[in-house]
Amino acid sequence: MRSSPAAVTGTGTTGAGRRYGVMLRLVGAGVMLTVMADTTATTLAVGVLRYAPAGAGMPLGDLVWLTSAAFIPIAALLATAGRWADLFGRRRVLAVGLVVFVLGGIATVTVEPWSYVLAARAVQGAGAAAMIPASLGLLLGELPESQRRGAIALWSSASGLGCLLMQAGGGWLAATVGWRALFVPDVVIGVALLVASAWLPPGRRAGAKGVPDVLGAWLLAAGIAVVVLAISKAMAWGMDVVWLALAALALLGGALAQARHHRLPAIDLALWRRPRFVWGWLATWGFGALSYGLLTVQPLYLLHLGYPMLEVAMWLTPTSVAVVVTSFLAGKVVKRVGAYGLIYAGSLLCGGACVIVLTQAGPTVWGLVASVVVGMGVGALAPGTSVATTLAARPHQYASAVGAATMARMVGGAVGVAVVSVVIDHPFMTGPFAGLAGALALCVAISVLIGALALTKITRLRPDPGDVMIKVPRRLLLELRMTLATVAAEADALLPVETRTPPADPYKDPVPRPRTAEPGPLAGTRGHTH
Repeated sequence: MRSSPAAVTGTGTTGAGRRYGVMLRLVGAGVMLTVMADTTATTLAVGVLRYAPAGAGMPLGDLVWLTSAAFIPIAALLATAGRWADLFGRRRVLAVGLVVFVLGGIATVTVEPWSYVLAARAVQGAGAAAMIPASLGLLLGELPESQRRGAIALWSSASGLGCLLMQAGGGWLAATVGWRALFVPDVVIGVALLVASAWLPPGRRAGAKGVPDVLGAWLLAAGIAVVVLAISKAMAWGMDVVWLALAALALLGGALAQARHHRLPAIDLALWRRPRFVWGWLATWGFGALSYGLLTVQPLYLLHLGYPMLEVAMWLTPTSVAVVVTSFLAGKVVKRVGAYGLIYAGSLLCGGACVIVLTQAGPTVWGLVASVVVGMGVGALAPGTSVATTLAARPHQYASAVGAATMARMVGGAVGVAVVSVVIDHPFMTGPFAGLAGALALCVAISVLIGALALTKITRLRPDPGDVMIKVPRRLLLELRMTLATVAAEADALLPVETRTPPADPYKDPVPRPRTAEPGPLAGTRGHTH
C-alpha cells in the first residue's frame, strides 16, 4: 500500500506529512459529521411528518422507514465496501460513495411520491456505506500508530458535532422551509468533501485482483431488510412474520456461505475468528440499538407534548453538546480506562438518564439534566465501541473492520428504531405517555445488557490468540543493535579486501556502526588454514 509522508516518517513532523495528516482528519471527520447529520435530519423529519398533515394518516411504523430505508443498505454494504476499500483503494471507494450519496440527497429533496423518497434514501445509504469504512480506513492506514486512537476519537466525536449542527439548525429549516430542506446541508457538505478527497493519498493495496462478492452483498442486504420488515410489521401481520424470519435466516445463511467460498467475499470471515472483534461487535450492535432508539424517542416525546419544532431543537441541543465534549475527552482517557471501561460507563449513564426521564411527568430541570447525561453516555460509547472493534483488526483489515463494526451499529440502529416504533404504536404500559415510556424502558434494558457485556469483558479479560506482544526494554534493543553491528564488522574483516562492504555513510546508512571496529576473537584466524 502506498503510504503518505506522515506514515512513512512515523511521526508526521515534515510539512508534507502535516498537510496529509490535517487533510485526512478533516475529510474523515467530515464524513462522519455528514452521515450523522443525515441521520438526525431523518429523525427530525419523522417527527415533523408524524404531527403534520402530510404524514398524519401514516402509522409510525411506515414513517420510520425514512430512517430504515437508509440504514438497511448502510448496514448491508458496509462490510463489502470496507473489503473493497482495502482491496481496490480507499480514496477511490470514498469518492464513489460521495458521488452516490450526493445524488441520493438531491433526489430526496426533489422527488414527490413517497416510494421514490424511500428509494432515494436507500441510494444515500449505499453511498454512506462506501464513505464510512473508506474514510476511517484511510485515517488508520496512513497515520502512524501513535496517532490512531486520537484519530478514532476525532472521527467518532464528529458524529456528535453533526448531530449538534443539524439539531441546532434543522428546527429552523423544518419550521421555515419544510422537512425536505433538512437534507440540503448534506448535499452541500458532500460536494465539498468530494473536492477535498482529491488531495488524499490513494491508500491502495497492491495485488487486488478478482471480482468482488456482489451476490453475497445482495443476500446480506436482503436478509437485513427482511429482519427490519418483520420487526416493524410484527403487530400488524401476526404470525405471518415467522415466514419472514425464516426467509431472513436463509438469506443471511446464503451470504455466509458465499463468504466461505468466494475469493473476495463480502464479509471478511477472518475478523470473526478474533474473539476481541466479536466482543466489540456485540457491544457496537447494542450501542446502535440504544443510540438510534433514543434519537427517535427524544423528538417524538417533545412533539407529543405540543412543543413547536424550534423549541424541540433547543431542548435537543444540550444532548449533542454533551456528545461532542464527552467524545473528545473519552479519546484522551481511553488508554487509561480501556475501551470496555468507556463502554461500561456510557451504558451506565444512558440507562440512568432514561430512569430519570421515566420519573418525570414532562420537560423539567431534571429532564434537561437527563438529556445531558444521555449525551455523555453516547459520547463515551461511541469511541469506546470504535476502539474495541477497529483496533482488534490487523492493519490490512482496518477498512473491513470499520465496515463490519459500523454495520453492527447500523443493524442495531435499524432494529432499535423498528422496535421503538412498534412499542410506541402498541404500548405495553399504561398512562398518557404509555408508548414513549415503554420505549424508554426498553432503552434501559438495552443499557443494562451493554453494561453487563462490558463488565464481563473487563473482569474476564483474556488475551487474543492472534495477538502476541513481546515487550522489550529499549536499552536491550540498543545493545542488541550495537552487538549486531560489531558482528557485521568482524565478519566483514574476514572477507578479501576487494569484496568488503564499503564504509558506511553516517548520513545515508540508518544502521549505526562502531567508529573503530576492534578485532574480535575471529580476527586472529584470518589467513590461517586448517
